[in-house]
Amino acid sequence: MNYSLLATDLDGTLFNEEKEIAPDAIKAIHEFRSKGGRVVICSGRSPLSTKWIAETIGLKEEPIIAYNGAVLLDEQGMVLEQFTFQNDEVLSFLDACQSEGIYAHVYEGDTLLIPEEGRWNQRWIENNIPALAKSGGRLEACEAYRKQCDVKLIENFPAYIREHKPAITKMAVFHESGSLRDFSTSITHTFKGFEISSSLNYRNLEISPAGITKAAALVKLVSHLGIPLSETAAIGDNYNDMLMLKTAGLGIAMGNAPDEVKLAANAVTCTNNEDGVGRAIRTFLLL
Repeated sequence: MNYSLLATDLDGTLFNEEKEIAPDAIKAIHEFRSKGGRVVICSGRSPLSTKWIAETIGLKEEPIIAYNGAVLLDEQGMVLEQFTFQNDEVLSFLDACQSEGIYAHVYEGDTLLIPEEGRWNQRWIENNIPALAKSGGRLEACEAYRKQCDVKLIENFPAYIREHKPAITKMAVFHESGSLRDFSTSITHTFKGFEISSSLNYRNLEISPAGITKAAALVKLVSHLGIPLSETAAIGDNYNDMLMLKTAGLGIAMGNAPDEVKLAANAVTCTNNEDGVGRAIRTFLLL
C-alpha cells in the first residue's frame, strides 16, 4: 500500500446525516487495517465522544485526535498531549462574544460549560455520545459513556474560573444570523493567538489555543508512531479539515464539502450519505 495511516473526520465525513456510519465504511476500514494500515479519528468532538465512536467501530486500540488537535490520546486511550487556553483569554473572548450578542460556550474536559440554556446546547450529552444504533452501538455501553459527560450552567464565568481554574481545551460560537465569517475576521485581529475554524460552513466557529489544529496534531501523531507524513491520508468535509488535507500525503475531500475545501484536497470522494469514506478507502488506499 502507498499509505500507512488514514486520519478521518467524523461529522459530515464518517457520519451520515443520521449520525450513523455506513456498514461498508466500517468494513473498508478494517480491510485497510488488515493490510497493516492505521485508522485515526481526527475530530472536533470531545475525547469521550471519539473514544465511544472508536470503540463502537472496532478502533479501540488506535490513537485519537480530539477537540481539533487540543487532545491527543494514545493507543490505550490515555492522554498523550493536551493543550489549553489561558483563563484570562477565555474571559476576554466571552466578553467579546457577549458584547456582539453572540452565544459562546466552552469545553472543560468532557464537560460543557454554558452561560445559558438554549438551542445551542440542548441534548448536548446525547449529541456528544450518539446512540450509533445502526453502527453497532450497544445501549448499555452508550449509557455508560453518557454518564461520564456533564453540562454545567455557569452564571458567573469570572468567579467560576477564578475558583476552579478549569482546563479549557476548546470554545465554540453560534449565532442566529447564519454566517459568522465577518465575526471570525474581527476576532482574528483581536485575538491573534487563537486558531479559528468552522465545522459547519461558518454557521459556527471553533476556537482552539494558538498553534493547535488537526494538521499540527497529525504531524505530531505520525512522528510518535514512526510513520512518514508522505504515507498518511486524511479525509474531511469542512474548514477545520482544510489544513489537515493539505498537510497529509493524500488529502481527500467529501463530496458534500464546500468548494474551498475541495480545492485544498488532492481528491474528492462521494458525499457522507453515499459512503464517501468507504469508497475513498477502496479507491485510493486499498491498492
